[in-house]
Amino acid sequence: MKMVGFILCFSILFSSCDKLLKNDELSLKRIPYFGNELRIDGYYYRKINNDNEEFLNLYFFYSNGIVRYGGGGYLSYEEVEDRIINHRLVDGRSRTDWGVFHITDNTIQFEMWYPSSGGGAPTYVREGAIMNDTTFHITMSYRSNGKEKREKDEIYHFRQFGLKPDSTNVFIK
Repeated sequence: MKMVGFILCFSILFSSCDKLLKNDELSLKRIPYFGNELRIDGYYYRKINNDNEEFLNLYFFYSNGIVRYGGGGYLSYEEVEDRIINHRLVDGRSRTDWGVFHITDNTIQFEMWYPSSGGGAPTYVREGAIMNDTTFHITMSYRSNGKEKREKDEIYHFRQFGLKPDSTNVFIK
């Protein structure tokens, strides 16, 4: 009987905490992308140098206006593509794997949820210039509420690849 009481109290406490840890809402609305400013028949990667090793960090963009984080720390294109083919890429079950993107003229914006060190998942918009249909340059990141604006210098390059993970998720309607 004491165990049932303990479980009941724990359940009430846990559900109360979940309501306190409210995730930010995306400020950008999902809009289908039919443009030709950027190719979306593959993935975009950024090379990151860390301790004399080069790693790849990736994103997938979809015609339905969704962006998916593909993970980071990959050592080669072959590793990335093997993980995509064998369904071992970031599993997409976390809110922080998803977001939406907009392209207006030569500007790209994408907003995603990011991990939190306490509380719900915050959203950040990354924004920059499209250099050509296979390259974009992120120059700033900011919270949609106008706070925490940071300058960035991230160049992403396109790599064509016919198999992309599905964009279906429970976080973006």
